[in-house]
Amino acid sequence: MLRYRMLMFKLNRLVGKNRLTGAEEISLAGQFAEMITSQEEVDRIIADLVDHENPQVRRIGLAAIRRSHRFGGQTLMQALLRRLADVEGWLRHDAVWIAQEGQLDSAELRAALRRVAGNVRLPQDAVRARDNPADGLLHAAVRARHVLDALIKKSAAAHNAALAAGGALAGANDGKPYAQGSIGQIHSAHRQLQRKMAARKLRSSTKLKFRKVEPRYAENDNRRFLL
Repeated sequence: MLRYRMLMFKLNRLVGKNRLTGAEEISLAGQFAEMITSQEEVDRIIADLVDHENPQVRRIGLAAIRRSHRFGGQTLMQALLRRLADVEGWLRHDAVWIAQEGQLDSAELRAALRRVAGNVRLPQDAVRARDNPADGLLHAAVRARHVLDALIKKSAAAHNAALAAGGALAGANDGKPYAQGSIGQIHSAHRQLQRKMAARKLRSSTKLKFRKVEPRYAENDNRRFLL
């Protein structure tokens, strides 16, 4: 606790003097990460650093959590959702990075990743990001697209495996392949409704009956070839 207070004092002093450099960010993030040994300490880092008014301090908090490899708790998920909506591109990038390393997944997280990814196209924008190392928003969008594609691929693989086994999808809400309230679940429900409406119209439609047309001429009469 004393070491934590000393680090916070040092951090606040650097922020107050506007002397927080990139090297200091990396060093402080590593020192904070070494002190994280429980979920309670992660929650404290979130309260003191991740939600700080200074963007550099917020990034130190995210880096410390990522280095600690402690990704549990509902508090972290809500903090990541807030940082995914941050105005700073590199904070969005680091939040996506934590979600990727922690293998986190939820309907709200996927929706936030879609907003961050925007209209990014791979691999064209990945090459553009490599050529623009200072563009935080672009790097965040590219990483978000990678993570989102991996989550969708994972869900599709689990769904296909469940269909092949003839059973329900393990881990899904209500035995459905999509999380409740997600875009995929809404579209799936819309498709089921369309199929029901089409089947109802088919049952209520008029059924046509055809009668056999008798030939007008005998088989040996050449007039039967006339139009």
